[in-house]
Amino acid sequence: MKILVAEEAGFCFGVKRALKLINEYHRQGKKIQTYGPLIHNIPVLNDLAAKGIEHISAVDKISKNKTLCIRTHGIPRDIEHRLRRKGIATLDATCPLVKKGQKIIEALDKANSRILIVGDKHHPEIIAARSYAKKVRIINSLAAARALSRCREISVVAQTTLNTEFFKEVVAILLDKTEKLHVFNTICQATRDRQEAVKKLAPTVDAIIVVGSKISSNTKKLYNIARGKNKNSLQIETCADLQNKATLAKLKKFNSIGISAGASTSPQELNNVKNFLQKL
Repeated sequence: MKILVAEEAGFCFGVKRALKLINEYHRQGKKIQTYGPLIHNIPVLNDLAAKGIEHISAVDKISKNKTLCIRTHGIPRDIEHRLRRKGIATLDATCPLVKKGQKIIEALDKANSRILIVGDKHHPEIIAARSYAKKVRIINSLAAARALSRCREISVVAQTTLNTEFFKEVVAILLDKTEKLHVFNTICQATRDRQEAVKKLAPTVDAIIVVGSKISSNTKKLYNIARGKNKNSLQIETCADLQNKATLAKLKKFNSIGISAGASTSPQELNNVKNFLQKL
């Protein structure tokens, strides 16, 4: 069986940076916890938990003797202010590209622009991002874009893990909704590279496996792209998800299998899947 790995897969810059920060802190013997899951990857979170690095979900649950690490997705501004007022020591692991989007939204708000964010309103990145403007609208479908009323000016920002093609379709609709459209393509380069890589790989193999957490936005987007190019697409969290009789029987029928992985999937997990498939 031929196994091919997408040209771009696994940990992105933001995730590598966050893990480097928090692991270095831990190596120095400092106590730390994270506000929300550091990244959307259960095996990595389990590894952190094994080191005593747990995540909490509310300010009143913060341990006073621990430094609080801000997750890669960022946190809402009101929570930042509460932490500052309480004098809680923090380590900011927010992805710099997420921070860039927050600063853009903040600047647009000061300029009294009509701000539109394209993304999942329930995703922590968007929950944080929307807090940087007094008034912002969030959409996540073409139907929602079509339903917008016309206005003189619109500024549009994207969730960093958004499907690039979907964002282009939304922008095309917005062109008919306003005289002046300001487009801020804040989809991160790592997301774009991984999407292009899976788009390129999926049609060339008999089946494709996307490795990443079920709660990972960018992994879901990769899987949807893969599925659009190859009907034999499968999303798994770990190599263990492949080790059942039905899945094994199906995989053994293929002559070639491609592998892609979300931006929060570790190189180790990617290699585990590759090595397992090579032994079939």
